[in-house]
Amino acid sequence: MPLEVIGAGFGRTGTMSLHHALDKLGYRTHHMVRLMSDPNQDPSVWSRAYDDPEHHEDEWESVYGKYTAAVDWPTATFYKELSEKYPDAKVILTVRSAESWYKSMHNTVFKHVSSNRESVSKHNDAVVAMVRHTILGGILEKDVDKIHDEKYICQLFNDHVEQVKRTIPADRLLVLNLGDGWEPLCRFLGKDIPDEPYPSTNTGDDFNRLVEEFKQRYA
Repeated sequence: MPLEVIGAGFGRTGTMSLHHALDKLGYRTHHMVRLMSDPNQDPSVWSRAYDDPEHHEDEWESVYGKYTAAVDWPTATFYKELSEKYPDAKVILTVRSAESWYKSMHNTVFKHVSSNRESVSKHNDAVVAMVRHTILGGILEKDVDKIHDEKYICQLFNDHVEQVKRTIPADRLLVLNLGDGWEPLCRFLGKDIPDEPYPSTNTGDDFNRLVEEFKQRYA
């Protein structure tokens, strides 16, 4: 079951809302939350892809084989490789201002993947290790203090956005801003607009509450 939609947007750019929107449109969507809740998925697949991208494409089906769409990290780090593996897939780049994204990251993701954290489960420890190794050029593993350099992190964000726009042909790419809603997404995918509001989920408080729920569930 090949991927039909690939999310190139970093986490904290409305990817959870997009995940729910795509599910509503009939896709089965991979998202970090599904990786965290599925101990049968091997997080090291993405670490190996990061370390050796030239010799890795045979493993993608082991993590994406039962999905038709994938958004959020770790997918966003590998949007280029995945777009080549699944050449008929459309690519969605979720965006927001770099400054608002940095603030959201600092209040959520950065707080939970720093080096001083309590163990949750072997699987989720492996997920966190993969995240630290692969996102944002691996700075969470190499130099975690960089997360406090707002200018540097915002530049990484902006560079990624521009790289996606240069890499993916315009007719295959949708740039989706926070608040754009159903219309551009459904037009891009050739889907009817659902008769309900576009999902609005995973605020900073929602994210932190979800992390605590995982800690309780897998303690």
